[in-house]
Amino acid sequence: MKKVILMLTVGATFMLGSCASTNVQKSQMETGKEVRGAWTLSDVSYEGLANQQVSGKVKVTETVSNVFDMAKPECYVGSTWNLVQNNKTGTYTFNTADSACPSGTAKIIWNIVEEGTTTYFTFKDVTGIKAKQNTAGYKLRVSYLDATNMTLVQDVNVNGKIAQVLYSFQR
Repeated sequence: MKKVILMLTVGATFMLGSCASTNVQKSQMETGKEVRGAWTLSDVSYEGLANQQVSGKVKVTETVSNVFDMAKPECYVGSTWNLVQNNKTGTYTFNTADSACPSGTAKIIWNIVEEGTTTYFTFKDVTGIKAKQNTAGYKLRVSYLDATNMTLVQDVNVNGKIAQVLYSFQR
């Protein structure tokens, strides 16, 4: 009788422990699988900016001058992002003819993070360095994601107020 109770207790503990960890891992893996692969940044748009609004006798046009500590948002339009799911590495390559924009490819480490009901795409640039040498990164809210489209939203400070940059990706 003692052996039966002991076996049931051990079996129940094993089943409960394995179910809990499997659900968390499975959820995270599925989200990573949906994001992995090749994406092209097809459009950048904005919310919360004063654009051609009249203030007194002056038209006000607010702009976002720099994102990801590298370039203006429009420089990223046409860029290709390759995200490897199994080791959370990737690259993005600028594909613009604008001479004011950088060229080349950046290496990144990325992840999908869930905080409550909000999902975030996080990444940091590791071009030419080891990942542990860069402690700063970027956090973008996943606004929309399906098999062929993804929209990420970045909050930015423009003249002391928060605006959003929306990045629309397509496969």
